Amino acid sequence: MPSLLLEIGCEELPAAACREAERQLPALAREHLGAEPAELYVGPRRLGFLVRELPERTPDEWIKGPPQALRERAADGFARRHGVSAEQLTVRDGFLGFERPGRALREVLPDRLAAVVRGVEFAKSMRWDESGLRFARPVRWLCALLDAEPVPVALETIPAGRTSFGHRFASGRVEVAAAEAYVGTLREALVEPIVEERRARIVAALDAIGGWSDPGGALEEVVHLAENPAVLVGEFDETLLRLPERVVVTAMQSHQRYFPLGGNRFAFVANGGDPDVVRAGNENVLENRLEDADFTFERDLAVGIDALAERLGAITFLAGAGSFADKTERLVRLVDELGGDETAREAARLAKADQAAELVREFPELEGHIGAQYARAAGYAEPICAAIDEHYLPDSADAPLPATPAGRLVAVADRIDLLNVAFRLGRRPTGSRDPFGLRRAAIGVCRLATEGGVVVPRSLLVPDARDFVEERFEALLRVPVEFVRAARAAPAADAGAVARHAEALADAAGSDVFAAAYEVHDRAHRIAGRREAEAAAELDPALLRDDAERALAERVGSLSLRPDGDVRASLAEAATLAPLVERFFDEVLVLADDPALRANRLRLLLELRDKLRALGDLSQIPV
Repeated sequence: MPSLLLEIGCEELPAAACREAERQLPALAREHLGAEPAELYVGPRRLGFLVRELPERTPDEWIKGPPQALRERAADGFARRHGVSAEQLTVRDGFLGFERPGRALREVLPDRLAAVVRGVEFAKSMRWDESGLRFARPVRWLCALLDAEPVPVALETIPAGRTSFGHRFASGRVEVAAAEAYVGTLREALVEPIVEERRARIVAALDAIGGWSDPGGALEEVVHLAENPAVLVGEFDETLLRLPERVVVTAMQSHQRYFPLGGNRFAFVANGGDPDVVRAGNENVLENRLEDADFTFERDLAVGIDALAERLGAITFLAGAGSFADKTERLVRLVDELGGDETAREAARLAKADQAAELVREFPELEGHIGAQYARAAGYAEPICAAIDEHYLPDSADAPLPATPAGRLVAVADRIDLLNVAFRLGRRPTGSRDPFGLRRAAIGVCRLATEGGVVVPRSLLVPDARDFVEERFEALLRVPVEFVRAARAAPAADAGAVARHAEALADAAGSDVFAAAYEVHDRAHRIAGRREAEAAAELDPALLRDDAERALAERVGSLSLRPDGDVRASLAEAATLAPLVERFFDEVLVLADDPALRANRLRLLLELRDKLRALGDLSQIPV
């Protein structure tokens, strides 16, 4: 059985496009070739795979036609459409049809390989000629071999055959003798086509150097930036170490994809060239970057964090929501309402000061951290500086929370303000669009309220924003979503209490008291919930004619369920109503002919239901 090679040769692809293709190529091979790739080839100038032991013919295919009962009316037409005679049709599972013989693999490959190429989708793609093909970068060649034979690919504007290309600067055009010879041929041309091999080579070299770190995850990008990776070590002027360490590391990792080695040393991945020349070039690039940062850092320090905070009035926070000075006033007020002390209030006052700093414009990913550095330089107490540093945490669903109480309060206030402002302005996320990071902000509020122990009054959020935040609990809590929805209807005072209530309801589900309380709520809600408009405005004791309804009314009046208390105890108390409700429905006609009696009895059931709303909207929970 033959082996098939497909290589899509491109102009240099970004690492993100390589990762997208790496995820998609196996599925495309299965879809169009019916086989799993034995090897994947993903790099900056080529994407492809090797499939071994392909069947030499495609499988026979059953073409299903009309039902057997319609043979006389439909068989001839169906047969003509498919180029067979009606006599060739057979019956399978009550339907007419025929078996279409498989085709030789060489006949179908041109179209199927073209489908693979066209099937790779990228977040950002382009067109470069009139063929209509879209790709992350222009496709310049295709190398397609079935064993040792070239395979044409049905893409007219792109040459296909046994030709590939080696390292852009150290090699050139190469001829691949056979599919199984591809990897060896490229390695001789100074290209390592297998991602795992490039990664292993880079890691082994870094380990040999020792002391390397990769806090920004640069490794997963550089493996797609060099086809013949070599790891070199560089240095920069030690005087630049006066910069904050994270500025130095960010310049290395985010801006240049280097690996810090401690002190003034760094490692980087080169893609060939004279090592001394390449090293000098990279040292100059990083040193110039750090010198610019050092100049900016010194200018900011000369201004000072308090003066920077005074400049916030000139910087717009969000169109329609005022300046960062306005936001700061709201943060201080929110921290007060969250019960913050002087440390938290001072941290809130200075939290956004670095938005006026020149260094933040160069390193926006370090906002907060840079402000903390300036606060320390100005002599502010360490708890204030730490809160400024960490108030952007958590910045993802699994990121760490702020470590300090003040940091957690400022973090919650920052997110509440963003959510309130955005929802007042009608900026709710739509579909996958969330330009202001509102989902991330809402998840942060939920995690700070549950894991961080911050008491977040629900009243601090505008209604739409509150609903948006509490919806996130459906994914964050390990309980069925119905219990979260039920708990959100309970009159809990704060967001953390909503989460605890949902968990307590889920924990009690299946118990006798839950079943009894649920039944009480369900019967009242089913009868009266649909007829609220017919109910009296308030209960009239004089219209309670039957002993059963007087007994129920008396118990409903004395019922006291605490939404923030022991849920099992509240369920048990609600469950005591079950025999009274049973008696009520046995002895009392709710929908009496007398309009006044009917309205009064509906009001009694609504009061019962509303008292049980301290447990949440139990009708959300299926039983």
